[in-house]
Amino acid sequence: MEKQDVSIQVAEDLGINKESYDKIAQSLGRNPNLLELQIYSVMWSENLSYKSSASWISSLPNKGDNIISGARESSAGVIDLGNGECCVFKMGTHNHPSGIDPYQGAATCVGDVCRDIVSLGAKPQIVLNSLRFGDSTLDRTKWLMGEIIKGINDYSNVLYIEDIGSEIFYNSSYDTNPIVNVMVAGLVSKDKLLFERKLEAGQVLLIVGNPTGSEGVFGQNESFTIPKGNPDLGNSLTEAILKLNEQDALVRVENMDMAGILNSSSVISAHAKTGIDIDLNKIPLSQEGMNIEEVILSRTQERYMIVADKKNADLIKKTFTEKNIVCEEIGSLTSNESLRFIENSEIAAEVVAKDLVMGFGAPQVDRKFHDMNQENDIDYLETVPEPDNYWKVINKMVNNPNLVIKEHLQRNIEEERDNSPSDAQITILGEDKKAVCFTVSGNSVYSFNNAYIGAQINIARAARRIVCSGGKPIAINDCLNFGSPLEENVYSQFVATIKGIAKASSYFDTPVAGGNVSFFNESSVLGKRKAINPTPVIAMMGMLPNKENRMSYIFRNKGEMIFLIGRSRNDIAGSEYLCSYHQKCQVGIPYFNIEEEKAINTTVAKLIESKLICSAHSVERGGLFFNLIESAMPLGLGFDITSPAEVRMDAFLFGEAQGRVVVSVSMENENEFVDTMMESGLPFSTLGHITKGELRIDDISYGYIDEYKKIYMKNNIIG
Repeated sequence: MEKQDVSIQVAEDLGINKESYDKIAQSLGRNPNLLELQIYSVMWSENLSYKSSASWISSLPNKGDNIISGARESSAGVIDLGNGECCVFKMGTHNHPSGIDPYQGAATCVGDVCRDIVSLGAKPQIVLNSLRFGDSTLDRTKWLMGEIIKGINDYSNVLYIEDIGSEIFYNSSYDTNPIVNVMVAGLVSKDKLLFERKLEAGQVLLIVGNPTGSEGVFGQNESFTIPKGNPDLGNSLTEAILKLNEQDALVRVENMDMAGILNSSSVISAHAKTGIDIDLNKIPLSQEGMNIEEVILSRTQERYMIVADKKNADLIKKTFTEKNIVCEEIGSLTSNESLRFIENSEIAAEVVAKDLVMGFGAPQVDRKFHDMNQENDIDYLETVPEPDNYWKVINKMVNNPNLVIKEHLQRNIEEERDNSPSDAQITILGEDKKAVCFTVSGNSVYSFNNAYIGAQINIARAARRIVCSGGKPIAINDCLNFGSPLEENVYSQFVATIKGIAKASSYFDTPVAGGNVSFFNESSVLGKRKAINPTPVIAMMGMLPNKENRMSYIFRNKGEMIFLIGRSRNDIAGSEYLCSYHQKCQVGIPYFNIEEEKAINTTVAKLIESKLICSAHSVERGGLFFNLIESAMPLGLGFDITSPAEVRMDAFLFGEAQGRVVVSVSMENENEFVDTMMESGLPFSTLGHITKGELRIDDISYGYIDEYKKIYMKNNIIG
């Protein structure tokens, strides 16, 4: 091994203090060389060690009846669907790359998450996105959004992955730092799941896919290049790995992304409790002149590291060669615990892998935080005057890009229930055609105003959507997008968010199956760095116990009654109305009661099972008015409703108090519906009825639904 004198100053320049240096030396039984210090520096960075977040993440519930692999146990969550099939789903983020090269940043985000799915033996089948952009009027925002959406779509299409929807919201805190969160789900037979297979000394290590280049080298500051995706290669890799898995030729498959070879080999070694020898001379390279650091830290896309029994090495090489994919055997698992990188028969670096990996030995940092103690009970109706012209309010709000009517309303919705949109996106998976549903939920304004309650609302809202679609909530993935953890206020928001997720996921029995933390999301304001709004995003999965209970949110027939389950409240806190019309954007959080949420879900599920309602729709951003428009627009219907005397009109129409569901009921089921609601003990009220197309509130006409559709089409929101 190369002998080098490495000073403490060099170590500190790499972010390793004297105490950490001494721990490294004690673990190695000697002083580290420069390359080894660089290895520790990279693996102990925030992005890889989760040193500011791992201890908090470990407090999240990750066990459940349907959970085969929960958070921190594998590269993605694994859910048992029954009948020998599993759903694998994962949410990932490429925020920073997407702010530099939005097309490639977004495309490689899809590719990266897909590889995590494939690494467990599953075929990616659906994608769902949660995107955040800055001021919608800025040219930069328009450019970023166009390129990011194109990158996601282009990569997904090549892999034949169905894009089942997106949520897109705008806030100036994202002006220079967009948020790109992508969820992918796939299917695998339980007996083919690549999880917890036996790893042991003597097994071989192979690298497959793109030759390694110097792009995206972790830690580079100058000449940093965003790695480019190759979806055609990604598709071929998926096909080859799934074929080999069917032949039981694979023991473990590891996606190679951030810090590439170093990170993947460290994770394998730590989980195997064995050592690994890697011959750097055998790694296929795409360019000459690369140094060792570039080789092992490269983020070249479309690569996997594979562990296999020696007897299957030839079959693996043959399978990839037939698809013109580079595949090389680069090393093996050894009987010790050392991860060794060998060049020209000399050991360039020898480290202990378990010391490098999150959840094993990577050090954690206890950062300073404080209880947020954010006020929830401010009555904004006392200081915000009621509008005297609701036409003016409605006209302004229908032009608000954050209140875009759901994208699938541009389609010609068929009347058959199975083809109708629902609050959660429903897809059919597996040989026995299981109905599985997904939704993504996030509201950065709520989280900014109260991170603890905001996180709970995200989960409660996702659960409510799944129940309104006829499903049962099962599990979640999360993407936690924050500013710098070095700032006490930002870190305090993060801690409060984790506590909120832990409470709500336990309460709704939706364990955390996986997730991602993205820190250092900041925008530049007058030359200073400013954190984005805290943006935790929840991806929730549910299952429909009975496909016949699939429920849509669209109104179907003129004359059917419209009811509100839950209570209308004098509450406009945290609402899009308060922000867009009154310019009070970072204040308050809507009414929320977690116990009421669960009771409402139970009752809505019972109503769906009993076939007593024709539609169900969660009241969310924009309030009741936009809920009703979403339900009315697909089939060109309208509504005639009456406001309660005790609730101010703007709060009734645009308030975002949680725990509310709008349902429509046929005349023949009205009496039984009312009886069921009375038995439940929940508050409910009659709003009105469905009309042929006119929108009437308290006997005042607010136009016809076709006029609203024209407004959205004019603004290129739909159509």
